[in-house]
Amino acid sequence: MVDTRSGAVGRLVETTASAVVLEPLTPGPEWTVPAAHARAATPEEVAAALAE
Repeated sequence: MVDTRSGAVGRLVETTASAVVLEPLTPGPEWTVPAAHARAATPEEVAAALAE
């Protein structure tokens, strides 16, 4: 998933009616994203996030 506010890519951990919780693909804290600002990541975005 991508947080469209920042471009950060993360794994979906939890969903609610209005938000999703993502965890980064590399070590780091989870964060909450309003559902309107989350979308599926492309393979290229995932690869770039893992390369960072």
